[in-house]
This record gives sequence, C-alpha cells and structure tokens, in this order.
Amino acid sequence: MSKQPEENASSSSKESKFKAFFKDVITPRKPPCQEELNSDMRNVMLVGAALIATVTFQAGITPPGGVWQSDDILGHRAGHAVYSDQKIPFQIFLICNTIALTSSIFILLCLTFRYPYFLEVLIASISMMGTYSSGIYCITPYESVSFRLIFVAAPAPAIIRFVIWVVASAFRHRRKSVSWFKKFQYDKKRDSPSEARNVLLVVVALIAAVTFQAGVNPPGGVWQDGDHAGRAIYASQKRAYYVFLLSNTLALSACILVITSLTYKFPLHFEIWVATASMMITYASAVFAVTPHESVHFRYLLLAASVPFVIRLLSYLFKKYCRSEKESQIGSQADGEKKDQKDGQAGQQV
Repeated sequence: MSKQPEENASSSSKESKFKAFFKDVITPRKPPCQEELNSDMRNVMLVGAALIATVTFQAGITPPGGVWQSDDILGHRAGHAVYSDQKIPFQIFLICNTIALTSSIFILLCLTFRYPYFLEVLIASISMMGTYSSGIYCITPYESVSFRLIFVAAPAPAIIRFVIWVVASAFRHRRKSVSWFKKFQYDKKRDSPSEARNVLLVVVALIAAVTFQAGVNPPGGVWQDGDHAGRAIYASQKRAYYVFLLSNTLALSACILVITSLTYKFPLHFEIWVATASMMITYASAVFAVTPHESVHFRYLLLAASVPFVIRLLSYLFKKYCRSEKESQIGSQADGEKKDQKDGQAGQQV
C-alpha cells in the first residue's frame, strides 16, 4: 500500500518537471533581454544572424539545381532556375529563403543601431537586399512565381517585431521596464571601442564576402559558347542588370570603407589597405570580364563605388564645421563675460 503513494508522487514530479521544461523552451525564465546585457549575448546573435544571411543570400543568387545554360524548344530560357519548373516548391523555397534573409538582416541592423558607421552598414544592407532582389528576378521565370508574395514576405519579420513591440510597450508602461531594443543599442558608457569594432567587422565582413562573390559569379551564370561566351546571361536584361551591379557595388564599397576605417593605425593596417584595394580591383576586373561593354556604362559603377566615401567625407566636414561654430560661440560668450566683468570692476572703482 505504501508503494502506491510513492509512485503517484514520482509520476507527479516527472509531470511537473516536463511542464517546467516545456515552459522553459517556449518562454525562458530568464531571457537575455531581461538580464544585464553583455558583449557575449550580442556576439552570439551576430554570429547566428550572419551565418543565416550568408547561406540564404547565396541560395537565392545560385538556386539549388542550377540554371538552364541555353534556350530550348520547351520554353526554357538561359539563366532561369531549373527548379522553377516545379512551381509550388520553388515558390515555397523563395518565400522561406527571403523571410530568413530579411530576418537576419533585421537582427543585424538592430544590433548595430546607433553604432559608429551605422549609416554605411544601413546602406550596405539595403544595397545587399537590392542585389538579392535583382538576383531572384534574374533566375525566376515570370509565370513561375508571383513576385508580390515575395514582396509581402520580405517585410514580415519587421512587421511582426513592430507588432510585438507595440503590445509589449503597453505592458512595459505598466511595469516601467526598459525595452529590449534600448538594451541592445550602442552605449558609450557600457560598450568599449573594441566591442563596437568587433560587432561592425562581423557585419561588414559578411556583406563584403557575399557581394564580392555575387559580382564575380553573377546570378544566372554566363554563356558557355558563341560570341558572348563568358558574358553574363543576366546582361541581356539591361535595366535589371544595371540595378544588380549598382546595388552590389554600393554594398561592397560601403563595407570596404568601414573595414579600412576600423583597422586604421592598427598593426599591419597598410597590408589590409593593400588587400582591400586589390580586392576592389579584382572585383572591377571580374565585372568588366562578364559584362558586355554595350550593356553598362562603367562610369556609373565608379560613381556608385564612390558614394559611401563621399557621404562619409561630407559628414566629417559637416561635423567639423558644427564643432568649430560651437567653439567660436563658446569663445565669444567667454569674451563677453570677461568684458562684462571688466566693466563691472571699472564701475565699482568709479
């Protein structure tokens, strides 16, 4: 008789442990956003988001199954994805891949918000998404996928997070707690320069790697024979190919600017500058090799590559001007106070 209560107690304890485990999986007792933030949490999220962004971007540019190498009598077009013959699976692939990429990009932007060089990171991220969209447009037959579904799926992570933020703000207003987004923002008092540098380097290194690869091996592949052998198949669609090259070049150039700026005056920084300059020359040479000369005006690519540097230079000059104006105002106020003191002393003597 004594064994039955013990068995009931053990079964109830197992059930309670299972419920506690299930609850911890769904809603952790101590989520990172409610604990004191440290660099390890941010680094873990950055590595995960960077990994997902890398593989999903590459999967969208070079789809599974490859692309058709030439036109045929069955209606297949060179450069289109072979996988697109299976319309529903291909549509699921593109939608899920796009959601994964936009989610990871959203995380990267949230984790680098208000950091130094955030403007360059934002430009590179938006340009990277433009490259991805152009790549999908290249490999996808018009009749296979409804592009409006992809455009609806792309902002879904940001919209969902915004809704969660609005709902959480109502409860947080009652409890007077700090939002998770503010805890992950850059704080000069909390985040050291080395931590900020590491965060930015992870993001820009990811974007630089995938955009460089996309420029060297354009989506849709290249012609294998004929007069256009070695030229990008995508170049036959001039406007779309222009968008691809401009956005890809802008993203890569912004990342190169951040990398060279963050490593300035570091040991071996000269070698890093030489490597990045050679990397840009390699990229330009590859684009020149795969692009028909009548399809693209290369001076526009040079202008796109210089945009991040021009923006950073103008920003620096504007800040320097504002700083000098502020110092001159402070100096004039100090001179005025000294003059008033002298006038007051002279009046007292009289």
